[in-house]
Amino acid sequence: MNLRSTLIAAAAAVTLLAAGSIGAVSTASAQTPGTTPPAAAGKRQQLRDDFLSKLAANLNVSLDQFKAAVKSAELQTVDDLVADGTLTADQGAKMKDKINSNDGLAIGRFLGQHRGHYKQGGPGEVRERARRLIVVSSAKAIGITPKELLGDLKGGQSIADVAAAHGVSLDVVKAAITADAKAALDKAVANGKLTQAKEDAMLQKLAAQLDTILNKKKS
Repeated sequence: MNLRSTLIAAAAAVTLLAAGSIGAVSTASAQTPGTTPPAAAGKRQQLRDDFLSKLAANLNVSLDQFKAAVKSAELQTVDDLVADGTLTADQGAKMKDKINSNDGLAIGRFLGQHRGHYKQGGPGEVRERARRLIVVSSAKAIGITPKELLGDLKGGQSIADVAAAHGVSLDVVKAAITADAKAALDKAVANGKLTQAKEDAMLQKLAAQLDTILNKKKS
């Protein structure tokens, strides 16, 4: 592994660790009698600087090289988050601006702020459930397994392409997705987890985006 790869791998692996461990220490300091908040903040910054310097030394690189690797890894991670839909293009651009305006470690703060994203009921979990529902419903309508459909999608086809190849009308696929989505949302409304107005808005949004979703191909 070359120096750049080593640096990026190390940076990506330890950035969150550093944020977590230093955060824990600073929290403990803040809870110590006689320690004022400004003192705790100063202690946190000192711990952070010392940690990064020691880490860079252990990697046999300069602190500047390490910070550059951290920044590179963070920028690449933002690209991944935009690609998988976790961030919009605009959010990704703003995140990159923040990363480029300092010495890195911004992605750790971002992930810390969004640690609830994939918790139960979080937007990440909701989005993932919607994706699974679309795949399962589409596969059922087309007459194949979800695994087979996913394989076709990974191969560069769209759901519309797969439906056409199996002689299934796209309207049939749309109807299946809409019916399954409504059934799931109706259940959420019945359980008090969703309002009827919210369900109606979500179904309207699905209808407006369905053509784009079904014709989208993996880039």
